[in-house]
Amino acid sequence: FGNVPRALLALFMTISGGVDWEDTMRPLRSIHWIYQPMFTAYVFLMVIGVLNVVMGSFVAATAEITNRDRENCVKHELQQFQAYTSKIKTFFEEADKDGSGMLSWTEFQEHLEVPNVAAYFRALELDMSQAHVLFRLLDRDGSGEVSLDEFLAGCLRLKGQAKSLEVNMLIYENKRLFTKISDFMEAIMENYQNPSFA
Repeated sequence: FGNVPRALLALFMTISGGVDWEDTMRPLRSIHWIYQPMFTAYVFLMVIGVLNVVMGSFVAATAEITNRDRENCVKHELQQFQAYTSKIKTFFEEADKDGSGMLSWTEFQEHLEVPNVAAYFRALELDMSQAHVLFRLLDRDGSGEVSLDEFLAGCLRLKGQAKSLEVNMLIYENKRLFTKISDFMEAIMENYQNPSFA
């Protein structure tokens, strides 16, 4: 070893693979037996410490890449959602011939008769096989006209294959039937409470 700089160089070479640590430990053993376990502990701690730092940096880099990938997925989904809603708004504005901000069944039907518009609507993943049913589902308040908000919310809800349209049609029919039954029950209760004798 000779002096401190040479001892530090020997220690660095031992843990970095420049010199076999057995070769460095032999002269220490001849000085005193206590230096052998101390040197072994030094090598053990340095190797484990360095490995932990290196492994930690790999884990941190992997976590950062995973996080970026997750952010990219979320960003991509948001971009697709915005593009989809933009297309629906464009369709609505083109179909709203009178510019009232409300889309009537007539406007909707006439706009769908244009061949490229029907294809465009199918590209929005909306089933056009039952356009009248689709319009009734979009017209949630039963006014005969659909606002942009109703149209957008309905198209987002109905996006997909005919299965989602059929499920939503069942929901619509169920609500309609419930309303009729409720009205009928109210009429019966009213007649029961106030019987009119002729």
